[in-house]
Amino acid sequence: MEEGVTAAEPNIDKAVLDVLILGAGFGGIGAAIKLRERGIDNIRILEKASGIGGTWWHNTYPGAACDIASHLYCYSFEPNPNWSRKYAPQPEIQAYIEHCADKYDVRRHIQLNAEVQRFVFEDDRGLWEAQLADGSRLLARHVIFATGGLHLPAFPDIPGMEDFTGPSMHSAQWDHSVDFSGKRVAVIGSAASAIQLIPEVAKVAAHVDVYQRTPNYIAPRNDRAFSEREKTRFARWPWLGRLYRKLLFLRGEIILFPIVKTKGQSRWRDRAEQMVRRHIRASVKDPAIRDAMIPHYPMGCKRILIADNFYPAMNRPNVELVTDEIDSIAGDAVVTADGTRHEADIIVYATGFDMETYMRKTDVVGPGGVKLSELWADIPRAYKGAFVPGMPNFYLTTGPNTGVGTTSVVYMIEAQLNLILQAIAAAGSDKLIEVTAQANDRYNQEIREALQDTVWAGDCLSWYKRPDGEITTLYPYDARTFLQDHKHLVTKDFNLRPAPSLIAAH
Repeated sequence: MEEGVTAAEPNIDKAVLDVLILGAGFGGIGAAIKLRERGIDNIRILEKASGIGGTWWHNTYPGAACDIASHLYCYSFEPNPNWSRKYAPQPEIQAYIEHCADKYDVRRHIQLNAEVQRFVFEDDRGLWEAQLADGSRLLARHVIFATGGLHLPAFPDIPGMEDFTGPSMHSAQWDHSVDFSGKRVAVIGSAASAIQLIPEVAKVAAHVDVYQRTPNYIAPRNDRAFSEREKTRFARWPWLGRLYRKLLFLRGEIILFPIVKTKGQSRWRDRAEQMVRRHIRASVKDPAIRDAMIPHYPMGCKRILIADNFYPAMNRPNVELVTDEIDSIAGDAVVTADGTRHEADIIVYATGFDMETYMRKTDVVGPGGVKLSELWADIPRAYKGAFVPGMPNFYLTTGPNTGVGTTSVVYMIEAQLNLILQAIAAAGSDKLIEVTAQANDRYNQEIREALQDTVWAGDCLSWYKRPDGEITTLYPYDARTFLQDHKHLVTKDFNLRPAPSLIAAH
């Protein structure tokens, strides 16, 4: 177990924290660093896991790596000249987050194995109370909800799942005790996690069935190791790393964003589609498999993926693509709609994450007993992805509509934190700050309308889009617009009022 603040006794901690942070991933660690920069040290990070890293602590499946280039997938204020590859593997990213926690002296603020079951706003004192699973409670003036969306697994609804006789696991809950050597493996799902783990599993398994519902646009990753000379240069001349990072960022803004910004005809998207289809035809040997893996929907409607080793893995004699719909799981087999039994010793569910439930998983009860789950009963909405009407001094780092498919989520988190820290500064220790319902409605109406013009609103099934057609995950504009929109807190969009008789901090 890592060092951190030890678990409190099961009673209320009488000291009132200035800020309580939920989650010790990029959002939580980044928030703590920025708070300490501003002289706010009376903080606590609560992390339900036994280690820090968030997404990169939980997702440890074979081949796990980032789809964003390493030099962009880090804090702007803490560049890493020593990334081993263009696209960092999971252990390196998790180690980077630990490095930041140590360098900026925030590890001492972290409480591990601390699962928050409920946040309750105390009307008479204007404080948030966190109620933990072990019975302990903490009081805080401000709460930063910094949990990410890529940790709560989404499982398919397949009859007989619970009757499978062998080991089964979700890619985000990898069981490292299971030996895949010489086994028949069913991988259900063929998207981001699947295309990383399938090549690794196929190296040792006797047979791998890949169950594909919809083909994906998978472009070449063009990954490679950085040479020692390159790493030395990045370390010796920090401006070189900043320039490389800027070029990576602009590539996303100038080349990738035009692919998704409109659902109408796009010459740029047509070119990209043709390029990826040529790549598939050149990479997959079997004509039947090749045809089944070529998408026939607009590129970008579903997440655009990158990989260098997935298509070669599909050429292996021990790997088979299954496109028939799954009917059920029966004992030691996956049964498809045509009645075929595909025998399996192990099932891996590479079926993604529940991108809405994670925001509702912790019970949040605001003033007057109003629950966040009630406010979001129809659809989760937040002002600039960070503020919710009716929830004073409560902030989200990766709330609704803060995702972007063309740049690093760390970039978005830093922009969010800039706005959140301005709100905390405005409220201080004796006020409550809350976005108005009118500002929230106005902002979200604009976001909803803009999203309907993007390719994400197109005619395809994806985790971006709910069954009712609403898109609650993504931001419709480019990352530069997001940053500009999060530079300054628009005070007229908020109510600021004195908090009721706050108790002393110590």
